Amino acid sequence: REQMAVFLLRAKHGSGYLPPAVGDSSGFADVPTTHWAAAWIKQLAAESITSGCGNGNYCPNQPVTRAEMAVFLVRTFNLP
Repeated sequence: REQMAVFLLRAKHGSGYLPPAVGDSSGFADVPTTHWAAAWIKQLAAESITSGCGNGNYCPNQPVTRAEMAVFLVRTFNLP
């Protein structure tokens, strides 16, 4: 899920895209601000592409199923 955040945002905004700095919080209990993908994950949530995996967590190390990826793609690109 951490790598997917980078993949989706670069696919949407271009290969040179960098998210805003993470700031004081990533927005998820299991993603410390020092996590390499914290800014990406926070931006994914800011763009309403994800709300995490539940209970205030993002689950950055969990794999993404095909069904989940389909939902992420629909949300990222506003597909019908």
